[in-house]
Amino acid sequence: MPKVSVNILTKDRAGLLEKALLSVQKQTFSNYEAVVVNDGSTDNTAEVIQAFRHLNTQTINHQTSLGITQSRQEALLASEGEYVAILDDDDEWIDTGKLAKQAEHLDEHSDVVLVGGGIKILNSKFKILKHRPTSDAQIRNTMLFRNNFFTSTVMFRREAAITAGGFIRDEIDLAEDYDLWLRIGKLGKMFNFREPFTQYARSSYNKEKFKLFLKKQSYLIDRYKKEYPRHFLASLILRIRVLL
Repeated sequence: MPKVSVNILTKDRAGLLEKALLSVQKQTFSNYEAVVVNDGSTDNTAEVIQAFRHLNTQTINHQTSLGITQSRQEALLASEGEYVAILDDDDEWIDTGKLAKQAEHLDEHSDVVLVGGGIKILNSKFKILKHRPTSDAQIRNTMLFRNNFFTSTVMFRREAAITAGGFIRDEIDLAEDYDLWLRIGKLGKMFNFREPFTQYARSSYNKEKFKLFLKKQSYLIDRYKKEYPRHFLASLILRIRVLL
């Protein structure tokens, strides 16, 4: 049985998916499986996945797209590893020791349920390095202000994610990862490595989608205000963002 299940969702991004899978292949940690959800792709995604079948790959194929949240949940439920790592198809890991470092941290800290790391964002002119708070206290104190975990850097305990309810689709089908991290954080401690693990594709939200995201964040603040501190300040900042 694999120690780590790498969950990858993809749709019509065969070229980017190949880069993502290559970055998995380069990991020094080898006790993993790749669980790939092909969410109704119409390009040559299936051929790319087949080319990486040597990575101990499970493939879930959708005839039509079912969306990100349901695909994430299917990948989670199909995973056999003790730990789950997420890599979106338009991102790639740039630290070959990423899986090894995070698995070792979870092995050595039984009270930690979720770990992440930094990212590198590239554009045409320069590189941007970003990281989030590292300690559990720092993460928890600002978790209602923003998502303190970059999705393609995370590794978490599968059992904790299942206990927390997994990825839940609601009427605002956004920030499903943020929602799960808030629920997982109720079950144990969280930690972020400072070093960049992932070359990240910046999300591009149009105005309407951004409004929906802010609406979802407002819902999350209200839902988890008893479990996380400073909810009043988080709500105030969010209202200001809505007005800008």
